[in-house]
Parts: sequence; C-alpha cells; structure tokens
Amino acid sequence: MQKELFETEGKGWFRIISGSMSPLIEINDKVLVKKISHSEIKLGDVVLFRQDGVFVTHRVIKLSKLNGRPMILQKGDASNHASWIPLDDVVGKVVTIEKEGKCIDLDSKQGRVINGFFGLKNNISYHLALHISPIKQHLRDKPGFLFLRFFYRILSNSVRFINNIMLRFLTKTT
Repeated sequence: MQKELFETEGKGWFRIISGSMSPLIEINDKVLVKKISHSEIKLGDVVLFRQDGVFVTHRVIKLSKLNGRPMILQKGDASNHASWIPLDDVVGKVVTIEKEGKCIDLDSKQGRVINGFFGLKNNISYHLALHISPIKQHLRDKPGFLFLRFFYRILSNSVRFINNIMLRFLTKTT
C-alpha cells in the first residue's frame, strides 16, 4: 500500500531502521520522501535509494558519470565509507524528518541550516578520512601511535558531542 501511495501521490513516509545517518536521522525516525527528477538532485541532498532490494537513506556527496552512466557518490553521516550508485536507483529526496513527534522541514530556512551543517561536516569527514587512513597505516608501528590514537578518539567523541548539541539547539524551536 505504501508503494502504491508513493507512486500516486509522489511522496511517502518511511521509517528508518539504521543509524547510518545519525545524528540527523536516527533509528525509528520517519522521513518524508518526495519523488524528484534526477536533474533536481544536488550535492548535500539526503536521498532514498534502493540497493540490493533494501531502501537506504544517505547523503549525496558527489555527482558524476562513470562509463557514460550518471552516478552519485553516497555516504551515511555516521560513516566514513562511501560508494557509487547509479542515479537510476534513487527513489526520491528526503524533504522532512520526524523526530520524536517534531518535524524538521529540510526546505525551510532552519532545515537548510541543519542539513547544510551536517552535509558540510559529512563531506569534510569523508575527505579527511581519505587522507588520514594512509597516514594511520604508515604510523601504526611507530612510537607515539598510541597517543595519536588516543587523541583521535577524544577528537571523535568531541565531534559527536558537538553534533548532538547542534541538532538539539537547531531543532528546539521546530
């Protein structure tokens, strides 16, 4: 029935079952997905796509063509792993997030700020991870590596804390 409604209305609600977009979208949050044309998809958009028969909600971090086929590089906000998917797999764009009974309209001014903040953080963390991983491999057996790993964990926990504070602050008046 949800699929039929989505096809006829051009939008529909989906419940999130993974924490891959945390903290913006958490497990059991609901997202309103609107069908859009592929030409409307932009960097930073949160999209719903089908992968191996499962619906996934992730952020677009790059648009490109591979072998002449339109593709997007997608990544969850809570991960440093990204992968390419065909643009044809995109079902629609997330336009509203319902968290604990409160709705965040991603097209509103406040929603654009929230989404922009997490989109920028996501993009920066992805590009930093591309450079940090080889450095970590090189330093793994060197003196001082344990201190660097300890420092990295403190930094990661601080970023997680700031994410949660920003989300609470930005959604307080929603």
